[in-house]
Amino acid sequence: MREAAYRLVRSTPPVLVYTIFLLLLVLATAPALRVFLFGLSVDDLLQLRCFAPA
Repeated sequence: MREAAYRLVRSTPPVLVYTIFLLLLVLATAPALRVFLFGLSVDDLLQLRCFAPA
């Protein structure tokens, strides 16, 4: 089982690994990037106000 995992890791192209990593990074930071790209909306302000820790 371990040999199969090592073979899979060795055969995976680095470009694919970096692409997946960048995609996950963009998805993880999408809520913050949306505010910077489109500005704050009324819904965003309400969420910040209503769900902020007290």
